[in-house]
Amino acid sequence: MTKKGKVVPISEAQMQLGQQVKGLRPGEPVVLQRHGKPVAGLVSVEDLQNLQRAERGTSVLMAFNHAGGAAKTSTIRDLGYELAQLGYRVLLLDIDPQANLTNWLGVLDAPVERSLQPVLEDYAPLPEPYPVHGMDLIPSHLSLARTDARLPGYTNAEGRLRAAIEQVRGQGTYDFVLIDPPPSLGKLTANAANAADWVIVPVPARYKGIVALEGLREMLGEYTRTNPGLRVAMYLVTQMENTAHSKESHEVFQQVLGDQLAGPLTYRPAMYNRCQPEGQPIGVNAPDSDARREIQGVVAALLQRIGRKAE
Repeated sequence: MTKKGKVVPISEAQMQLGQQVKGLRPGEPVVLQRHGKPVAGLVSVEDLQNLQRAERGTSVLMAFNHAGGAAKTSTIRDLGYELAQLGYRVLLLDIDPQANLTNWLGVLDAPVERSLQPVLEDYAPLPEPYPVHGMDLIPSHLSLARTDARLPGYTNAEGRLRAAIEQVRGQGTYDFVLIDPPPSLGKLTANAANAADWVIVPVPARYKGIVALEGLREMLGEYTRTNPGLRVAMYLVTQMENTAHSKESHEVFQQVLGDQLAGPLTYRPAMYNRCQPEGQPIGVNAPDSDARREIQGVVAALLQRIGRKAE
């Protein structure tokens, strides 16, 4: 730094800098001046991190399998938790009238106004979420079943959730929005597909998983007709057992899906069934378990496939 064409000692420069940044608070950028002219600007570390996050944008993912029992909901819960543990800001959307994700995270008796029903029926903005285990959750409600039946009579029946999510995306509030739709092909699932950037497809390592695969791929192709930007992040093998049938199913998935395949997640009914009534993700209920390490491996693969890095 110079002073009227002369070099200023480093000690003086440090003192001047310290005086200008003293008391810097979030939201208050500081402009450094020399002879009344701006020469540099400073922002707080918090503001810089928020700016970097906004530039990276919000990734919207949905879990999709029209057949029940594929571990779709537990996948969303546990992946969301691990993403939050990596420093990402995560919003979970439960759009399944069964409300399993909501209940499995310990939110009980949430009013319908806090669900996505006003969003889907009245174009309302996303309601205030519930904080759960370092994430935010917009819960489901049984009345969403009636919403699913009403939506075919509405204009833009499959794009209403997207409109609300785009508002949140524009604000840069979240790094990830994870959607848990019902195991069906109705308008609720179509809304999730039209709002998402990426799909995670849980496939159980069983014969029924193989049988469902053709239908899954066909429906994903249909959803890309209305949402051309929708891409498959991974097919995730779930409920893997130490049986010949399970291993053979896994081999079939490897042959058919190739590098789109991820996992597997081992079938651990005792552990997963314990987490549900206790309202906890695997990472909370069993933090040092092999089950959690498997999930963390899936998260690492997911971030690589969608081009994101840990915070």
